[in-house]
Amino acid sequence: MNNEKRIAVIGAGIVGCSSALWLQRKGFAVTLIDPEDPGSGTSSGNAGTIADYGCVPVNSPDLFKRLPALLTSRDSPLSLNFGYALSHPSWMFQFLDNCREKKVARTTRLLGKLLAKTYEGLDPLLDMAGARDLMRQNGCMYVYTSEQEFQSALPANRARRAQGADYTELDRADIVDLEPGLKHRFERGLLFEAASHVIDPQALCQRYFECFLQNGGEYIPERAMRIEHDIDSVQLRLGNGGNLQPERIVIAAGAFSKSIAGIPMGLVPLDTERGYHVQFNGMQDLLTRPVSWNSAGFYATPMEHGMRIAGTVEIAGYGSAHNPRNLAYLTRKAREMLDLPELPDQEWLGFRPTMPDALPVIGYSSGSEYVLFAFGHQHLGLTLAGITGKLVAELANGEEPSHNIAPFSPRRFF
Repeated sequence: MNNEKRIAVIGAGIVGCSSALWLQRKGFAVTLIDPEDPGSGTSSGNAGTIADYGCVPVNSPDLFKRLPALLTSRDSPLSLNFGYALSHPSWMFQFLDNCREKKVARTTRLLGKLLAKTYEGLDPLLDMAGARDLMRQNGCMYVYTSEQEFQSALPANRARRAQGADYTELDRADIVDLEPGLKHRFERGLLFEAASHVIDPQALCQRYFECFLQNGGEYIPERAMRIEHDIDSVQLRLGNGGNLQPERIVIAAGAFSKSIAGIPMGLVPLDTERGYHVQFNGMQDLLTRPVSWNSAGFYATPMEHGMRIAGTVEIAGYGSAHNPRNLAYLTRKAREMLDLPELPDQEWLGFRPTMPDALPVIGYSSGSEYVLFAFGHQHLGLTLAGITGKLVAELANGEEPSHNIAPFSPRRFF
């Protein structure tokens, strides 16, 4: 390892830890900075799916038509803090602009190409960290309550197939045969047979972190406060008053990336999409694989310690308290789907880093050759963490990236 080349990675979630390991593989000495325990933030509470089929964005051409019902229905997976939305009009307008049919098609195509590289970035890290015992490859199921709902989703699902995400169509009998624990009557479904999931996302991140330390990595449990730029260098000020002067800085702090002073964000419109989960301990044997209730906007995933019900979308920023409506919604719909206790054992709120065009930001800041961005993965952080880390390491090492990252560049917003 070339210890003369020091890289600082801000953020010890799954993207930050993946980037740190890939940078070590390239021979860098790496310092990982986060005031919280590695993997304890948003990376800990996701649905656990390796969603390499997830190329269709939340942005949708029919959102304009569906929006009033989504915002007013008791059975909607979408909620909006109107005060927050009105205070961030630029982001909201950009999001709606990216709901146009041609732009959704472009996003789907670009995500599909990147998602095809998922295991190219993930597999070496699983082997490196000895973490394959945390993975299951039992497929993933999408379920629909009616034939009409299934037919309405066909264009999006055909777009997935066009990007290489193959699936088998299911009828009522197939669904019951594959998942007899489902209580709700679902008429149609899809089975992504090659899909994988993680049975404990936080444990995966901690395995990566332990491997990072074993490889000589340095961990500083402090908040990154400010980046200061000199003519030919960059300095990082920490919450304890200390400072570092690494060769490069990787910003992988998810939704909190924009809170670090001095980051040359330029016009990058990073914002926050809040997601929730409830978990019923000891109920994981009700399903053999993740099942997504498509119209309800969540996954039911059998985890190591229980059945996790994860999903919903809330636009409210990361400063507010949790929304009891979302937690009640997930609990109610989970109990419609599965034979579960009245109340969950665990409730959780996380903050997804989200861009209005549903594409991550990977690449050098437009304002500094010393700062690399690796955030904005929205619902795909766990899935894309490995390939993002590989691309970041290639860029830091002066290599031509192994995947075209121009569409994900921070410069795309200029």
